[in-house]
Amino acid sequence: MTAYRRETIFWAALTLGAFALLPWERVGKAFLAWSWSATGLTLLPTAWSLLAVGLAAALAVPIGLCGQGKRSAGATLLVASTLGVLAGLYQLARAGRAFGLGGLVCLVGLLTLVGIGLAQAGYVRGGAFVAATILWTGGLVAIFILFPLLSMLQAGVVIQGHLTTAALRRYLTSPIFLLLRHPELTTDPIRWGVGLGAAAGGVALFGARLVCGRWARALVWGIGLGAAAGVLTMLALGLGALRNSLFLAVAVGVISTGLGFVFALLESRSTLWTRRLLAPFSILPIITPAFVLGLAMIYMFGRRGFITYTLFGLSTNVFFGPLGVGVAQVLAFTPIAYLVLVGVIHSLDVSLEEAARTLRADRWTLFRTILWPLMRPGLANAILLVMIESLADFGNPLLLGGGVPFLPTEIFYAIEGRFDQHEAAVYGLVLLVITLTIFVLQRYWLGRRSYVTVTGKPSAGRPTPLPPAADLALTGVFLLFAAVTALLYGSILFGSFVKLWGINNTFTLQNYQDLMSHGVPVLLDTMQLSLLAAIPSAVFGFLVAYLTLRHRFVGRTALEFSALLSYAIPGTVMGIGYILAFNAGALQLTGTGLIIVLAFIFRGMPVGIRSGVAALTQLDPSLEEASSTLKAGTATTLRRVVLPLVRSALITGFIYSFVRAMTAVSQVIFLVSPGHDLVTVLILSWVGYGTIGRGAALSTLLIVVLAACILPAHWLANRQRFGRTAGMG
Repeated sequence: MTAYRRETIFWAALTLGAFALLPWERVGKAFLAWSWSATGLTLLPTAWSLLAVGLAAALAVPIGLCGQGKRSAGATLLVASTLGVLAGLYQLARAGRAFGLGGLVCLVGLLTLVGIGLAQAGYVRGGAFVAATILWTGGLVAIFILFPLLSMLQAGVVIQGHLTTAALRRYLTSPIFLLLRHPELTTDPIRWGVGLGAAAGGVALFGARLVCGRWARALVWGIGLGAAAGVLTMLALGLGALRNSLFLAVAVGVISTGLGFVFALLESRSTLWTRRLLAPFSILPIITPAFVLGLAMIYMFGRRGFITYTLFGLSTNVFFGPLGVGVAQVLAFTPIAYLVLVGVIHSLDVSLEEAARTLRADRWTLFRTILWPLMRPGLANAILLVMIESLADFGNPLLLGGGVPFLPTEIFYAIEGRFDQHEAAVYGLVLLVITLTIFVLQRYWLGRRSYVTVTGKPSAGRPTPLPPAADLALTGVFLLFAAVTALLYGSILFGSFVKLWGINNTFTLQNYQDLMSHGVPVLLDTMQLSLLAAIPSAVFGFLVAYLTLRHRFVGRTALEFSALLSYAIPGTVMGIGYILAFNAGALQLTGTGLIIVLAFIFRGMPVGIRSGVAALTQLDPSLEEASSTLKAGTATTLRRVVLPLVRSALITGFIYSFVRAMTAVSQVIFLVSPGHDLVTVLILSWVGYGTIGRGAALSTLLIVVLAACILPAHWLANRQRFGRTAGMG
């Protein structure tokens, strides 16, 4: 009871102080600028809704002093502070001016008082800290993840204040988006699509009728497969950004997942020493922006590329288009698929394989009946992740697209070139629909089957090694892939020390000297913004993981899903959403460094959530229950019991959030401003303007810096795993 009194008085006093002394509205663009004429107290004569804000904070003081922790006092505090929050939001929306530091502190303080009221009234278990944290995280997720998506949806269907589908019809029938009728098309995509769709639907109808014996289910299969076959045929024979992006994502997803699966098998079941090379191979996608391989493709396979021009004497543009973009994406995203699948293969129960061998199953039967079914979740997650990364990739289509339209680049051109936010919003909605469709198909493929193999029971034995012929063949594939990757990364390093690749290969340090005036300052600014974002990203992610794992409350599943949504949605979509949501009004943030930091925070927060979930699932809840039995609050239990035991997970989440922010491009390229440039955007602009030597030098410097950051995280993770294993022994 004393805790409720102390917390209520503290937050009420903080809110009153901010209301009286800090600017409610922003003074210019400077968030920390102070002006007496902009405080909440000064604005009262012209903004009567602010009176409710001040009264709610003032009323909380006597409630805290006299309420004695009773439920009735908590209910009164809940009502008063809720009305204060609503009044503050109404004032910000009505005035239409950007919020200031005072408005932020007042709303956070009142929201905390709402949480204290919920806990004191008995609506939320776990105390005021848990209730307030639920409201904080829920509010932040709603504002910086859900609100941008809703703003993008509104921009696609609302024009000049009127609800209309004109923009959808206009842009979805644009030749840039999808071209199905044109004199240069050798076939008629619509006619072929209708014909093949009808044929496929008829075959599926009668085939399903023979299998299931019911016309209703057969009709569903016939219509569904017929429509899918017709649409895919039209897309395959047509042109446009939708067709290019969709087929590229499918091809890259299948190829990268297949290669990642092969490499994961080698890592766990190969008997050759080359399996040790897979560890450094897995670090590359973490420390390298995807478009860096696009720059390397220009060095090796461009018109003056080392392989195409120097070795074979070809001056060709064949790698500028879908082929070059696809090759660069496969090289960039295969390690991501490998990281997903290698953990799945390591978690397989070896006793199942031993039982199959005891029953004299051959290797193919073992793979088909045991390994493949158990690896389906990992394969589904890998292909989903790679396809989303392909759909979101902006740099490689920009560098290697060769004028071929892709959805991410067309979104960029719609904003920066054609200045049409409605077009960008429509294309962003299409990307969002494609992503959600892939997610639904993944869930349907997995179904409701159980894939549990880790039961806690000891399982002795060793996994079945690969047959010698298969081991050699798959190792050859990996060595070829690794050689190409090493060659491309080597070209980046070599290209940074020559004057002009393919024309003047004279050794020079001029590219690195040029970085001192502009490249290094931008790199340092990017590191500063990434560091500012990495700490709250890891903390918020851990708090969401803690709340959803250890507490039961209304909206728990929705909070977890919404928080992870920013990772599942292409960064291009979130970038468009941020531009539309925070360009004007009370939440105006564009042109400031704060919007970049916020984009980094909520783009990297899922990393903190997953690392937090992984750490908390290994922590016995009885430790926290013992702390609660000794009358320690939730905040004290977190600080003294939980955090020391999951410190390495927090550090890992922090480092990975920092690295992810440093390599981001698809979302933040829409958010940079003259005073806040980013290193990835600068590299893209230099390469686009033809100064690829400086771009290679800055890329090399970025890779070195990120490698120095990520290697300690790997060392810490390995130390924790080995320490845990030793403790179990």
